[in-house]
Amino acid sequence: MLARTSDSYSRSSMTNIAVKFASSEDLNQLGSILRFKLSELSVPGILLVTSPFLTEELGPASVSFLIPEPPADIAKMMPFKVLEPALLPKRFFLQRQRFSVTLELLFYNARYMGYAYFFMGSGNLVLYDDIRELLSQTLYKIYVREGKTKPHALIVTDREKLTKAVNIEKTEPIRRSKLDAKSVTDYLIDHLDEMSDLDKMAAFFGLSKSHLTRRCKELTGYSVQTLHERLKIEQAKDLIKSGKMKMNDISVRLGFSNPNYFSNVFKKVTGLSPVAWAQRNNRRN
Repeated sequence: MLARTSDSYSRSSMTNIAVKFASSEDLNQLGSILRFKLSELSVPGILLVTSPFLTEELGPASVSFLIPEPPADIAKMMPFKVLEPALLPKRFFLQRQRFSVTLELLFYNARYMGYAYFFMGSGNLVLYDDIRELLSQTLYKIYVREGKTKPHALIVTDREKLTKAVNIEKTEPIRRSKLDAKSVTDYLIDHLDEMSDLDKMAAFFGLSKSHLTRRCKELTGYSVQTLHERLKIEQAKDLIKSGKMKMNDISVRLGFSNPNYFSNVFKKVTGLSPVAWAQRNNRRN
């Protein structure tokens, strides 16, 4: 790869960057290295969107970090989940300067890790492809090291089953409204591994928090927080039944801030603690 780099950036500089990338232990460390090394190559910025695990097909991913530093309102939204590159909100791109971008897919060893938008300085496209290759190799090693080799971060067993289990009230969406019960539940199921975040959800739908809160109640009969918790608990039941995970791991996997909070919510929804529910359902702990 390095042999085909152009005269606009030296082989030695790319070798140095390759060594730095290889030293990255995790995504945060890689981001710190990118902040320094991209400037050496006259690349003004990057918008990095990474998948939760290695995958054979490019799918939902999250905005991991943005260079240059985003304003506070954008930083608060990260990590921000997107279903595909074309649906990434334009607010994540630089607003106060003219720029061009190139989209590079992050792919290595027959697996995708997401994609990157490079804000272009140099017009040499080979440069961005070289960075993509280095970035892909590095991310692949990080994913393997962290065990993100399959969709184990969260396995939603049956989306329709989850929706039915919480008894969503079926109502017709208000005319000209982009929100309906399915879009609300789909979003919350996609974010079962996170804490409820009204700011992020409202930004995703392009609504105010007050409008989102009111419409969620009208459409489903629940507040956003309550609906999210109920969906989490229904998923927790399946994870408990599988017998493959400890209670604390299930709590973390479903985005609860601590095991006690998970236990309290579980009991509020089911009338039993997770352990008591597991015992009643013939799971050995």
